[in-house]
Amino acid sequence: MDPKIRNIFLLLFLLSFIATFVVYFSTEKNMQLTWWFGGSAILFYLIYRFSKR
Repeated sequence: MDPKIRNIFLLLFLLSFIATFVVYFSTEKNMQLTWWFGGSAILFYLIYRFSKR
């Protein structure tokens, strides 16, 4: 995968990781939204991690 595209997935991972905590504390611990953002963080990390070639 192109390094520029790979860096986009890294950026998306970092943003969704931070958004997980922001959503958790700003929505009075709404677990459904927290799991959506946490799941997207995991997905972006896996895409970033296993797309070296």
